[in-house]
Amino acid sequence: MDEEKVACFMATFGISEAEAEQMIADDEAIERGADLFPLTAEQEKASKKARATGSRAYTFTKRERKADNDKRALINFLDCCLREDCYKADEITITNPERQIDFVYNDRKFRIVLSAPRAPK
Repeated sequence: MDEEKVACFMATFGISEAEAEQMIADDEAIERGADLFPLTAEQEKASKKARATGSRAYTFTKRERKADNDKRALINFLDCCLREDCYKADEITITNPERQIDFVYNDRKFRIVLSAPRAPK
């Protein structure tokens, strides 16, 4: 046994050297998978009941997102601007009405992604 560990156990728990050595041996046995303190059938039943979560199946309800009218208005504004004769963008596609618009301008494909960072607290 590690004498330093035994001395530490003796000082911490206020036990004798033999008890400290037995405690260390029990700890090592438990680490290897030994069941030194088996439960009675009644205790096992109470333990199982205490660990039960109550319901077997959790039904996840997806929350419905509120429409962000400001983002929708900005995407529609960009759509209108890109359709103007001065810009002449082609193949304008609103992929997500609150987030993304794709278009072709001068034979190059572009994508605008709109984000609104949260206000700092």
